[in-house]
Amino acid sequence: MEKKVLKISLDDIPPEGLEVPIEDREGLVIKDCFPIKTPIIGRVFLQRWGPIVKIRGHIETTLVLICDRCTENFYWPISENIDIELHPIASLKAVQEEVRLSKEDLDVSFFDGDLIEVDEVVREQILLAVPMRKLCRQDCKGLCPVCGQNLNKETCACKPLKQESPFAILKKLVVSPNK
Repeated sequence: MEKKVLKISLDDIPPEGLEVPIEDREGLVIKDCFPIKTPIIGRVFLQRWGPIVKIRGHIETTLVLICDRCTENFYWPISENIDIELHPIASLKAVQEEVRLSKEDLDVSFFDGDLIEVDEVVREQILLAVPMRKLCRQDCKGLCPVCGQNLNKETCACKPLKQESPFAILKKLVVSPNK
């Protein structure tokens, strides 16, 4: 998939809408973030509503993530629906004061010029589907802090580290009486 293929001109979107297949076998859309196990595939439908472009569709892939606890690779399947409105960035200039966002406002993004970057919408949806804490499994035991052994594979004979409170230093503080 070349980036040029996923940039659609506003003039190319007919009144009845435009369906665009998504197929990225190399994972070029997110290659700087995560490797993929399976190609990114899906379909999106673009429809113009005046200056606003509505994008709906579905994408699927499987990412290769690194566990935050044990540093082992694991697969993370993604199957996400896309439902987003793109507004021209010029519409932001009309809003001068602070505005409280509603839930519907979170499904709004912006575009500049007359090109809709569908690849950026797909990238954003994939990245939003990745969990903040990436764990190979919920009960991952992680690495031994002493020897570095992966505790999911075998146990080690290291003694647990005694964690001293960061406030322990205050015990040594001498307080003189007020004079």
